Amino acid sequence: MNITKQIMMLALTMLTFINGSCEKSTDDNDTGGGKPAFEIWMGLKTGSTGNWSNIDWKIVMPNGDYFNQLPGEGFLNFSKNQSGGTWGTFTMNGNTGAFTNPYETIEVKKISETELEKVGHTNRLYKLASVDGVKLSGKYVNGIPGWSTSGNYSYSANQAQPMIEFTANGTFNDMGAFVTNFTMPDQYPDRAPGSGTYEIKNFTLILNYTDGRKITKAFSGVMSNKVTATSELVFIGGNPFYNK
Repeated sequence: MNITKQIMMLALTMLTFINGSCEKSTDDNDTGGGKPAFEIWMGLKTGSTGNWSNIDWKIVMPNGDYFNQLPGEGFLNFSKNQSGGTWGTFTMNGNTGAFTNPYETIEVKKISETELEKVGHTNRLYKLASVDGVKLSGKYVNGIPGWSTSGNYSYSANQAQPMIEFTANGTFNDMGAFVTNFTMPDQYPDRAPGSGTYEIKNFTLILNYTDGRKITKAFSGVMSNKVTATSELVFIGGNPFYNK
């Protein structure tokens, strides 16, 4: 083999190695290192005060696209094909910007890296803190409107109830957190009580039941507050769950 051919083969080998080394994950939700390729901003909608059923969600992609609803099933399969809301564009120019979609434009002003002021409104938006790898410890009650959060419920220990218990070793006991009819808790098998193991990643709670079910729910803390093992309030599937 002459010198010219040797040099060409070496160059091709090096190019192949570089291309292989630079390949990135094709997961829409992963920028590498397990970090989600999006931000979630949370606030209360205009005119809402302490009403967790009226939350303003903004899921912002790296290219500026944003989705105005929280997918209740979480983000493991989140993409531009997501239904249930509207896609738009988020732009920032210095400390001012706007969320714009076909139905509205919300102008914002940057207060900090984790807080945006809605221009002309009292309610603000807060960037959610990462929840990757969080382990919870406690019994979390679904904050159904009209229910007390004190933990005084008219249920016996063996009855289905809107509660799920987590342990720091990664196990859970779902006592009926997603049940809609407590007189018939097994009416819908995919919502029935059960137990198993869990993990939290990409703002998603993954519940692996011992009966073979796998349920995923969107998971986050409150506004920009970091989630700890004993956080008093977390959001599962977009609904408030209180640590009793």
